[in-house]
Amino acid sequence: MADNFTQLAGMLQSPLFGQNVINKSTKTNRFLASGILTPDAQFGAHLLDSTEDYMTLPFTNDLAGDPDPWTDLTDIEVSNVTTGKQRAMRMRLVKAFGYTDIAQEFSVSNPANVIAANFSDFWARAEQKMLVQMLAGVFSNTDIATAKLFDDSAKQFGPRGFLATIGLLGDLQDQTFSKIAVNSSAYSEMKAQQMIDTAKPNEAVGPFGNYNGMQIVVDDDLPLDENGVATSYIFGNGSVGYSVANPASSTEVEREARKNGGRTNVINRRVETMHVMGTSVAPSFHSAGQTVTMAELASPDTWEVVKDVDPRNIKVVAYKAKVSTEFLPKKKASSGSGSGSGTTTGK
Repeated sequence: MADNFTQLAGMLQSPLFGQNVINKSTKTNRFLASGILTPDAQFGAHLLDSTEDYMTLPFTNDLAGDPDPWTDLTDIEVSNVTTGKQRAMRMRLVKAFGYTDIAQEFSVSNPANVIAANFSDFWARAEQKMLVQMLAGVFSNTDIATAKLFDDSAKQFGPRGFLATIGLLGDLQDQTFSKIAVNSSAYSEMKAQQMIDTAKPNEAVGPFGNYNGMQIVVDDDLPLDENGVATSYIFGNGSVGYSVANPASSTEVEREARKNGGRTNVINRRVETMHVMGTSVAPSFHSAGQTVTMAELASPDTWEVVKDVDPRNIKVVAYKAKVSTEFLPKKKASSGSGSGSGTTTGK
């Protein structure tokens, strides 16, 4: 086992492995690849410059007001350029996977190779779940929901509901939105109602086509409650800022010779932020730990509208409506009849 451990430690050099994981996970994250999550240089510049839980990011508002009369009877009035600030989470995250010497001996697939090859996919899935949790929290805020959520839960999912949702951005609706994120059940409903602009189902390999010119992203982490009500989100360009970085010692291999007969652990750390632009972490929010949890991301107490910013300027809207029962996922059987069993390689 010593040779295997030495080889693994050499393969997982920090920060090379950590950066490689970031590079791969950013390619496989569907929300990032689609442009829903937008890499933000301002976020990235501050991720590792402090140990605080938050970053305070200033911004300058657009010029406002009406033009004044030009005469020689009065001085020319000078209007102020106003500024504001929003607080974003600085999330310190870690994940460790391990395998025992016994698992290494008897596993058909080498656990060390599995961990090395799949860590990036783990982070991509985790980030997608984080975004869904954050959206749930943001849209639980009363001010944001009033301006940005079209709740049609009592009615059938359909194009009129989508149009009403897009209309929440008023006269900017056709200039702002570019992406739609839906649960797979809602996606099936869209296909059944011929809401897809391009391609035919029997000619497509994966999620295909557009709706009203907007790219469709399908993810089953998006909410679908027990009554068949799906929550879908429509995004504008640059609506969700994102950045991720490697801290010191982002990756390490830990050898526990006595644990479970001998165990090797691979630990990967990262610092990142994900932020719905136009919102801010509420001043009253304080994480129960040293960094925010998934549950706290989804809490309405975590988020607020940026002071003096119209909630309509938040470039994400949500649509809730019922999906036809034939498109809902089937419930799993309470007990199985198979003969297989699951085992763990290190815990």
